[in-house]
Amino acid sequence: MTVTEAPGVVVETAADETEPTAPSGLAALVGSGDPRSVGKLFVGTSLLFLLVSGVTGVLVGFEQADTSSFDILSQDTYNQVFTLHAIAGLFLVVLPLLLGLATAVVPLQIGASTVAFPRSSAAAYWVFLVSGGVLLASFAVNGGPYGGDSEGVRLFVVSLIAVIGALCVATVSVVTTVIALRTPGMSLRRVPLFSWSMLIAGSVWLLTLPILAGILVLVYVDVTYGQQFLGGADGIYSHIRWVFWQPTVYAFAIPALGIIGDIVPVFAQTRHKRHMAAKVLIGVFGAVSFGAWAQLGVVVGGATPDPTPWTFEAPWIAASVLALVALLGLLGLWAGTLASGRPRPASPLLLALIAGTLVLVGVAAGFGTSLKSLEVDFTTWMTGQAYAVLIGAVAAGLAGVVFWSPKLYGALVPEGAGRLAAPLLLLGTVVVAVSYGVAGLLDQPQFPGDVSQLDDLDTIETLNLVAAIGGVVVVLGGLLVILGVLQAGLTRPGSLGDDPWDGHTLEWATSSPPPIGNFAGLPEISSEAPVYDARHRAALADTETFD
Repeated sequence: MTVTEAPGVVVETAADETEPTAPSGLAALVGSGDPRSVGKLFVGTSLLFLLVSGVTGVLVGFEQADTSSFDILSQDTYNQVFTLHAIAGLFLVVLPLLLGLATAVVPLQIGASTVAFPRSSAAAYWVFLVSGGVLLASFAVNGGPYGGDSEGVRLFVVSLIAVIGALCVATVSVVTTVIALRTPGMSLRRVPLFSWSMLIAGSVWLLTLPILAGILVLVYVDVTYGQQFLGGADGIYSHIRWVFWQPTVYAFAIPALGIIGDIVPVFAQTRHKRHMAAKVLIGVFGAVSFGAWAQLGVVVGGATPDPTPWTFEAPWIAASVLALVALLGLLGLWAGTLASGRPRPASPLLLALIAGTLVLVGVAAGFGTSLKSLEVDFTTWMTGQAYAVLIGAVAAGLAGVVFWSPKLYGALVPEGAGRLAAPLLLLGTVVVAVSYGVAGLLDQPQFPGDVSQLDDLDTIETLNLVAAIGGVVVVLGGLLVILGVLQAGLTRPGSLGDDPWDGHTLEWATSSPPPIGNFAGLPEISSEAPVYDARHRAALADTETFD
């Protein structure tokens, strides 16, 4: 008879009984609280939703090629598909992609054995998956913004609230991990830039997303009880689209800055220039990206009031300038890091640099958006700006997936997929953003309306067609990375090695993929790049021994 003791309990088991076998396969996946498994689920699901958002975006683009009629979609369907493209792109692609990476990588970067609240993080994924599926289904039954079925509209509102709630719970887990689970010696000054950017981004998201959820609660009351004080189904999007505008849209690109900041020094084969300055600049960019106040400029019907410059225009200009200055400072640091090292043009670096370029295009366009004299509010100029920022964030997320694929899947994403995808993403996004930007300067509205009075209508339609073709190129670039990630995920872990990139931070101090608990031991942590330090100390010791 074997006796196993626990506090206050004595459990007896027969000598011939065996321990229960740990679940495997689907059962292990569904019930897992392992941050790597949860992170991979978030990433994989977001990549599937990326295809949905990409296809709907292409449909919208080709429909705009002829502004005088609706040949592919009816006007009501066009409005629904446009909002589906935008909402799915942000809430089902950008946020879960970045959160999935953070859930898997942040504990490794700070030397933690797991993510904070692992079961809550796992539950957040399953709520996100189910509510995301319901959200897509609500559009299929004529719901969503501009939907004609009241039940479908309410289903959309509830499912989007659930998606936001799930993303907030996952964010709390990541932010708490950075704050509370750092290994001894890992001060906030030494936290890697991706983990730091997730701390900043998560804080801003947790201040912003609940406000959006509160607005959606009011929308639900409106469409359920017929008050119509928010405009009903046709007024939903006008009260949530502030999250796609500056400065709020910048908040969703904050983790992109951390991903780029961690990739650049590894492939430059040198330390990051002025690591602390980079953290300050990311913090400034994050601080000015809180933009819930910007919704005050939106009223039912899509018009804006005529505010005084100090109460409306001045804050927009200040936020735009500060965001641009912070981003230019970061780009200068990354350029200096590359110039001082020996750059290796691998696919993660190419994707990261392209992501930084796209975010810069979007933030630079944001300065023009903030100038009332340009009169580009509610035109496709703002559409092009949002595309540049959000696709830049997606490109950075894909760069992170490729870079950290040894930790996620125990295999590398094929180099050719990333190298070919990078120029496609850059070319396609620049074509889309510039085409919509120029069309916006020619006064093309974001939504179809009476455009017969517009000058240069033929030019606008040509620009829309070019933008649609650019969208196809973007989708092809994203599809290449997805196929590469799928191949890496299906590859059995082999003799890859713990650190195929010669990384700098703690995630490269354990095996690929990591074991349960992440680490058997950690190197001395005396800087922001402990693995880089350990490698060079070992190389120096070998040189001295040889001498």
